[in-house]
Amino acid sequence: MGGSSMKAISFLGPADYKTVTYVYQGQEFTTNLFPEALIHFFPELQLLYLFATPTVQSHPNLAELKKRIPPDKLKVVPIPEGHTEADLWEIFSALTNTVAEREEVVFDITHSFRSIPFLSFLAAAYLRAARRANIRAVVYGAYEARPKDDPGPRPVFDLTPFVSLLDWLAATNQFIYTGDAQYLARLLYREGEVRRSGALKHAGEALESFSLAVMLCRPLEVMEDAGNIENVLKKAAKDMAQWAQPFTVMADRILAEYGKYSLPEPTKDAAVSLKHQLSLIRWYAKHGQIMQAVTLAREWVVTAVGWRLYGSFLLTKDTRERIERGLSGLCLVAQKRLSAEELNEVGQTLRTWPEAETITDLWNHLSTVRNDLDHAGMNPNPMKATKLCQKTQNDVLPLLETLGRQWKLLEEWL
Repeated sequence: MGGSSMKAISFLGPADYKTVTYVYQGQEFTTNLFPEALIHFFPELQLLYLFATPTVQSHPNLAELKKRIPPDKLKVVPIPEGHTEADLWEIFSALTNTVAEREEVVFDITHSFRSIPFLSFLAAAYLRAARRANIRAVVYGAYEARPKDDPGPRPVFDLTPFVSLLDWLAATNQFIYTGDAQYLARLLYREGEVRRSGALKHAGEALESFSLAVMLCRPLEVMEDAGNIENVLKKAAKDMAQWAQPFTVMADRILAEYGKYSLPEPTKDAAVSLKHQLSLIRWYAKHGQIMQAVTLAREWVVTAVGWRLYGSFLLTKDTRERIERGLSGLCLVAQKRLSAEELNEVGQTLRTWPEAETITDLWNHLSTVRNDLDHAGMNPNPMKATKLCQKTQNDVLPLLETLGRQWKLLEEWL
């Protein structure tokens, strides 16, 4: 099996279906057995798979349908009644085994019953992800849209957007739990292209920009872009409600997770910027991104020390190196590998601070973990990955929290 053929997956029940006219995208077809209408609504359809329980297999509905659909267009697939969990798994397997890689498929749930509509939606989502199938449509002939005694036409609902809801959910969760918005940005940008919506495309671009800043450990960009996300999402709200409704449900979660890092000018308000960075370090660690957590923690210590020493937030390369030598000197003095008199002026000053012991211990642990990470485990006697994580959680973060509290730079330690 394979290629680009179009298939349909449909169902029948043992009910006494009434003859009505169904309307789908301007087309009309009158029948009491909706699977027959699929051949009319989708003329390129090559094969219709009719899934039938034992009850349906012996029912007049199926015999009648076989008369109306050419045998080369109809294939009956036996499925169990669905009375047990094992039956449900068998039905799910039958649905998914019908469709091959990259095939185009229409799901019709009009005459499905019990748990089959739910299984059909899951099967559609699974086929999109696992076999890259093109879900052309998920349709439902809404007989009950009018009173039973009303002879008027019945609409056919296109439920396909509800299948894509799972894509939006997966993409949003990936962004919230990992900071990676590439999947979500692609969905927004693609919808913007299809709908010719610049607002949706800009929202996708903004999320991708923010995501790159998070993943590449660019805290100042994170703070600047966090505010931009809120702005572009507000501008895109109307288009999202119309064309990307699943994302509208998720947008508030994104703003709740990342909006708190917003700071339009992070270099001008050093204290708030340092507070936000501490919160971001904890976010990295909480979400298993130890490399970024340690990288930013080390730079945070240098920046915070420089700010307290010189009142400056943006430090030159020479100044940062001088602070780093002072911090490393404190560790060497503690290890009795250097005398206090040999410390540079930064080290001499830091040694007099009340929090000198916290700074020394923190820098010592940070240096150990960071050096091991930077050498990618290619040095003699490297720490195991689990040990690096434990040391970060048990040694680095508590000391960082202590220092943040001592310097009144801790907003909230989640």
